[in-house]
Amino acid sequence: MRTWQPERATAWVAAVLVFVLALYWQTTYSMVKIWRDSGTYSHGFLIVPVFLWLVWERRVALSRLAIRPSWPWFLGLAALGTIWLFGDLAAANAPAQFALVAMVPVAVATVLGTAWVRVLAFPLTFLLFAVPFGDALVPYLTDRTADFTVAALKLSGVPTHREGNNFSIPSGDWSVIEACSGIRYVFACLTVATLYAWSIYRSPSRRLIFIVVALVIAIVANWLRAYLTVLVAHHSDNRFGTGFDHIVFAEVLYGVVLLAVLWLGARWKESRSTDPARDMSPGNMPTAPAGQRSGSILLAVATLSLWPLASQSIGGVSNPASHQEIDIQPRAGWITIDEPVAQWQPHLSNPSQVLVQTFAKAGRRVSVCLGVYGRSTAESKLTSAANQLAEPQDLHWRQIERGAAKVRSNGDQIAVETGTLAGPGTRLTVWHWYWVDGTLTASSTQAAALQVLARLQGRSETSAWVTVFTADHGSAPGPIVLETFLSDMLAAIDQTLRAR
Repeated sequence: MRTWQPERATAWVAAVLVFVLALYWQTTYSMVKIWRDSGTYSHGFLIVPVFLWLVWERRVALSRLAIRPSWPWFLGLAALGTIWLFGDLAAANAPAQFALVAMVPVAVATVLGTAWVRVLAFPLTFLLFAVPFGDALVPYLTDRTADFTVAALKLSGVPTHREGNNFSIPSGDWSVIEACSGIRYVFACLTVATLYAWSIYRSPSRRLIFIVVALVIAIVANWLRAYLTVLVAHHSDNRFGTGFDHIVFAEVLYGVVLLAVLWLGARWKESRSTDPARDMSPGNMPTAPAGQRSGSILLAVATLSLWPLASQSIGGVSNPASHQEIDIQPRAGWITIDEPVAQWQPHLSNPSQVLVQTFAKAGRRVSVCLGVYGRSTAESKLTSAANQLAEPQDLHWRQIERGAAKVRSNGDQIAVETGTLAGPGTRLTVWHWYWVDGTLTASSTQAAALQVLARLQGRSETSAWVTVFTADHGSAPGPIVLETFLSDMLAAIDQTLRAR
């Protein structure tokens, strides 16, 4: 068996990493851009340096391993390439980014051998923290923060009136927005706790328990931060807790919590000497012949290069949505009027075209907003997380309820996302869904898949974010008005979009 210089063994792993990230540079850049633009994921800048340090720490064990290319892993590269391709075609960051990062350990196994992956199991898994995932948790964490804050204020004797994630106390009005969700605490703590647990523990159960406890502490600490901020502001007549000191308190509390978690974990530290990855005896398998090693490298390069080339060739040139005038023809007694239900429309990220049209019948008014999109890109995407009913910083409109419903229209049942918005002197009942190639869905995942399918089939890639809304009135509840409207007008909306 051949023994490598430790530095050379480390260089092999680093070369695989650099090659994969460089070949898929656009996806790599999309991750770096999110690290740069979002404080939630700024820890991503540390992941690759930490990974390389962890590999260097295992350099002696790696130097004792034979290079034995593992041909079955080529199937893994092909599967991940397929996932990346569909994510890239749909401009879906998370699937493409996860597939890219997962290619690194599979490429290591393919070119260097399965034994290398066993030694590098934790560093290669740790690379997954480079993917900025978890935005779907923000609404849930925001709701729970609001629940705790309001309950704690009431227990403290502060009169509190809540509407959604907005609440009023005698000293002022407050909103629990996305920045209050604690998602930054969660991901930073998860990253540090995972690295720390792997460094000081050897027992899998201790590692898991420590990580779970650290996450719970981070979440509860964020709840306490929100509650204490409001309480201090209330008792100081808003002299404290509403300005820059709000941010300073959050950062100081985060640092204190993180130090407390690390101190707690150190109390049950285990010896490093029991880690098999750092003290691995030489294997019995000889290094593969030079020709086999060269062949595996060339085949891996060819397999990895196939998918970016396929992405460039599928579907030809982009066909953006047409800018022709669009107009929904009224039916079933509804008439078009000029005055909208409210001076509001959803916040949509760079649609090709937006139509707002209002209809009236028997004293009821319903407005329709069509945000039309063409091929998905990073800058203009139907299923973008930036597309929402109300922005957190909106001073005039706030979303106080969200949900989902199944509604009937001409015997068919369609799924819609629902929301209630409070604004200047009115409340709106809002339903929205995606329209893609004639199919209606409330699922962003299904909508993205339908867009990719349309592209592969050479069909029109025009799609739309469809919103209908009405003002709440006691004599005609909003959901009933909207369901009646869709029974009469859904076919007209569909026909308008199909005509494009």
